[in-house]
Amino acid sequence: MKPHAEMERLIVNAAFAVYPALSPPLVDADGLVDDGLLRLTTMPMARVLRTARGPASAVYITWDTHGSCRYVGSVRRPGSRAGVRERLGEHLRIVERRGRWYAVTVLPVRADLGLEVVRECEGIVARRLCPAEGSAHPVPSTERSLSDLIASQCAAVTDG
Repeated sequence: MKPHAEMERLIVNAAFAVYPALSPPLVDADGLVDDGLLRLTTMPMARVLRTARGPASAVYITWDTHGSCRYVGSVRRPGSRAGVRERLGEHLRIVERRGRWYAVTVLPVRADLGLEVVRECEGIVARRLCPAEGSAHPVPSTERSLSDLIASQCAAVTDG
């Protein structure tokens, strides 16, 4: 599924807002987001639910058939081989969502980052996309950047 132009613009905007946390190969060694791969991160919901593997940590964005953002969420399940699929399956137990959520964009987050960073990324993406559903998004920090949060988390792991 290729997102239409406005949806693609929104996805690029969201990905660039959280690029320090995104995992390879979506982000290259220079820290640049690969636009070509970014286009492949959006797929029909049914396809995601059939996948056997996927990222254990990610921010996901759901879309309706008109390309409007329905929901932004995050998942961090280090022991899982399909964290996003499992989490979306939980969401789709709500019947109304099954009818409205057509596609999903998965922005994989580096596996070495903790829940605080994953949730910060969710808050940043939700603030940019203003989803129609969901209101319990984390409020992004105004005191430190995502890069600073990642650096402090990585330093704590190294020091600990």
